[in-house]
Amino acid sequence: MGRRGKIALAAVAVIVAGLAGFSMNVHFQNEANIREMKAIADRLQTSPAWEPLGGTQPPLGGAFCIPIDGPCANYAYRWDTHTPYRDGDLERYMGQVGLTPDEYKPCLREPRFNSGGLTCRGVGRINGWDVRITINDYGPESDSYTTQIVVERYGY
Repeated sequence: MGRRGKIALAAVAVIVAGLAGFSMNVHFQNEANIREMKAIADRLQTSPAWEPLGGTQPPLGGAFCIPIDGPCANYAYRWDTHTPYRDGDLERYMGQVGLTPDEYKPCLREPRFNSGGLTCRGVGRINGWDVRITINDYGPESDSYTTQIVVERYGY
C-alpha cells in the first residue's frame, strides 16, 4: 500500500472513530437526561387507584434526539385518577415536585350552561427543566379525571 493509501485509510479511521465517539456521547447524554427528567416526574405522589394512560410502555425521553444545542428530550406521565378534582390538588402536586409556577391557571369550575369541567395547570422550572402539571376534570357527569406531569426542555 502506498503512502496515499495509508493516509486515506488513517483519515477514514479518524472519521469513523469521531462518529462513534459522537454517537456514544449522544447516547450517554440522552440516558442522563432521561434519568434526570424521570427523577423529577417521579416526585408526583400517585394513589394506587390511579390508572396510567398512554399504553403499557413507560414514558421515554428523546431516544433519537441529538442534543447539539442542549437536551431536547421530554418525559411525561398521564393518569386517569378516577377521582374528581378536590380543592387544593394542583397546589399539593406542585408542592410534591417542588414547582414554583411561572404560569398558574387555578382550578375553577365554569358555571356556564352545559359546562362544569375544569382544566388547570402549573408551569415552571426545576433544575433547568420545564415542568408542567395539568389537571382535567370533565364535570360531574364524567367518569374521566386526568392528571399529567411533563418534564422537558425548550417549551411548555
